[in-house]
Amino acid sequence: MVELQRMRWYNPKGGSFEWREVPNSDEDALSLLCGSLYTQNCTDTYLYWRKLDATITAALLRVGEQAIEEERN
Repeated sequence: MVELQRMRWYNPKGGSFEWREVPNSDEDALSLLCGSLYTQNCTDTYLYWRKLDATITAALLRVGEQAIEEERN
């Protein structure tokens, strides 16, 4: 599967949707999650989806969905 070069996702650190380049590595992706109110949950969600062989893009999209759910509760 080919990874998209840009994605629109909900950034839990900024609390809003944004367009950005897809990170090249898991380390780069995880660095995007540091500093949010939900850092540990976001990291856990990201790693869970990556272990299921999701792409970096898909895992970050799931992280954004999880952050939105947490903000609603």
